[in-house]
Amino acid sequence: MTAFFVTVPARTRLVMGSGVVMVTIVAWAYLILLSARMGSMGSPLAMPMTSAWNAQDIMLMWTMWAVMMVGMMLPTAVPMIAAYTTTIRSGNTALAGSTPAFVVGYLAAWSAFAAIATSIQWFLHDAALVNAMGTSTSNALGGVILVGAGVYQFTSLKRACLNQCRTPLGFLLHAWRPGRAGALIMGLHHGTFCIGCCWALMGLLFVLGVMNLWWIALVAALVLLEKVVPSTTLTRVVGVGLTVWGIGLAVGVGA
Repeated sequence: MTAFFVTVPARTRLVMGSGVVMVTIVAWAYLILLSARMGSMGSPLAMPMTSAWNAQDIMLMWTMWAVMMVGMMLPTAVPMIAAYTTTIRSGNTALAGSTPAFVVGYLAAWSAFAAIATSIQWFLHDAALVNAMGTSTSNALGGVILVGAGVYQFTSLKRACLNQCRTPLGFLLHAWRPGRAGALIMGLHHGTFCIGCCWALMGLLFVLGVMNLWWIALVAALVLLEKVVPSTTLTRVVGVGLTVWGIGLAVGVGA
């Protein structure tokens, strides 16, 4: 997949790569700051401690999830972004587009996912199934999440969405839309496939902590590996591992 960069002019490659790196760094910097301050009761970045969240709490949690998705998922989209940039730089006027618009569309899809994740966390927190840090307080819930994520690894939907993420040129061939508006729609389209591929893995954050930075980094690395390793072995191994872990947690092994 790194071969996509070969046909991109050096200046374009530098600008694109620098942009992705800078946005990713800013996202992770925010997460690190939030992690450091979330336990401070006087901090505006503190996690909501009561079951009754207010509008400010909801906005804080959505922001956290949205920024987290940027930090985790934008690096994994680099092969697709590179392939798209290569295409619009081909000199063919019929293939005109906008890389920034494509990226905005991609991140918009994940921002929508962040809203869903926030709603789920709100519900689980209100039901006392996760604590203020987003960590499951129930072995049964943790087990269900792990087993569900493990089983999803073997589904046809997971396989279909993952294939779209692994084959940038195939996606561009079938989903191409010209212009800035087309780029935005394509970004949303690809982001939707990406969500279909990774949503269950994101659910793992509720097991060991939504703001556990090591856990976030591990899930992000797993998503990246799944996208760049053209094999079903890793996906299946992860599926088996998560299922076994979930069953063990649910029955109290290692709890």
